[in-house]
Amino acid sequence: MRRRFIWGIMALMAVGGMGMMSSCIGSGENTPITMQGANIFPTLKGIDLHGKDRVVPRDLEGEWRLVTIAFEREQQKDVDTWIKALPEFEKVRSDLRYYELPVIYEMTSAGRFWVNNGMRSGVTEDAARERTITIYTDREAFFAHMKMKQDRISTLMLNPQGEIIWRHDGIADEIARTRLMKLLKELPHA
Repeated sequence: MRRRFIWGIMALMAVGGMGMMSSCIGSGENTPITMQGANIFPTLKGIDLHGKDRVVPRDLEGEWRLVTIAFEREQQKDVDTWIKALPEFEKVRSDLRYYELPVIYEMTSAGRFWVNNGMRSGVTEDAARERTITIYTDREAFFAHMKMKQDRISTLMLNPQGEIIWRHDGIADEIARTRLMKLLKELPHA
């Protein structure tokens, strides 16, 4: 009797584990930074929170792409200031798309799997999972090329060719929102 009980518990754990695993995403990969020149966003491979491999900036949609880059988990509150401001920007530009790029140090496949699925479990909205693309790369090289620092987020406006046409380091404060709104109103329509 005891033996059947133990096997029953193990079977339930296996079935439950398979259910949990079916909602997991892969590990993605560590990606080298492919420089495209001054003022052009480098080509990087990432994985969104649906588990789809994405190449940034090539796979970003929208005529204009607003990209917020974060380096630490605690910076999500700063990223959220940009998410909160999105509706006012989208009223002006229906061709604007927003992306979050957590840029993380290179790590093992198991580490990437753990981080990806930890982030996925905290983000349940489909649109947010699609727009969040995690990049695992040499952060020191990324910081040097992009002139960024680990202690603050950066938000960039990219055109379809990946050219950086606007940037702001930090939260979406009133000054940043005003400057970005002015730019959005001046950008040509396709």
